[in-house]
Amino acid sequence: MKPLLEQYGYFALIVSIFLEGIGIPMPGQSLMIAASILSSQQVMNLSLVLSISWLSCFLGNTCGYMIGYYFEGWLDKKGYVSGPKMQKLQSMIKRYGPACLVISRFVEGMKQFMPLACGVAKMPRNEFLLGNALATTIWVTVFGLLTHFAFDHLQLFQQFYHQHRAIVWLVSAGLFVALIVALMTRKRRTS
Repeated sequence: MKPLLEQYGYFALIVSIFLEGIGIPMPGQSLMIAASILSSQQVMNLSLVLSISWLSCFLGNTCGYMIGYYFEGWLDKKGYVSGPKMQKLQSMIKRYGPACLVISRFVEGMKQFMPLACGVAKMPRNEFLLGNALATTIWVTVFGLLTHFAFDHLQLFQQFYHQHRAIVWLVSAGLFVALIVALMTRKRRTS
């Protein structure tokens, strides 16, 4: 991603994140992470990276929503939004509303499709705009701001890991076992 950002700069970030919001698979999140890392090295400006990423994501998602809202018939005729999976997604959107937007920002594949699906499901505009603003803000904070600060303090993390390696591995193993137990318990309850 670094050569792409070095050659096209902020423009690559704008186009990639915007098109991702419309529903076209692009490396928007990867570019934002790379731009955040470059900002920790003073190659790019963090304020610009975060602002551009937020605005591109919000506008791209809004355009995706409007395409789904106004062109549902055409999308259905082409087979893009039909079938049982789409019906299940629409009922989930109607049930959980803006929470779907927030969660989908962290699920690859879903984040590109969710704004379009919200439009097809006729989510109320104000509800969508609120959910979109919240989802975009959380997404940019996690993958932009936190990435910047993590790489800015990478030596401290490495130093902590080397001093407490055994504890880190024990905690990680414990969390992994807890996750497996929780998944098995959930599977038993549903069957």
